[in-house]
Amino acid sequence: MKKQADKHQKKMIYKINDMMFLNSRNMTISRSSKKLDDKMLELFKILIEIEHAYQLKLSSTMKIHSKFASNLLQLDLKNALKEQ
Repeated sequence: MKKQADKHQKKMIYKINDMMFLNSRNMTISRSSKKLDDKMLELFKILIEIEHAYQLKLSSTMKIHSKFASNLLQLDLKNALKEQ
């Protein structure tokens, strides 16, 4: 069953210093309605890769852990297209 499920999974590999958007799916937000809030938070830089997760450089105002799974990250397409 795992082989069949893995056929549809994309393994996301990002490089250090890539700029990534962070998904706000598992975060508690102070806005009254999560439905009206942004789906992706601001851009953050990848500091290090840790097995299947990445450590991001978060702003000092964020009071959360700085390591996130690759499925919560999305590459900044503007920067990705400039490098081509």
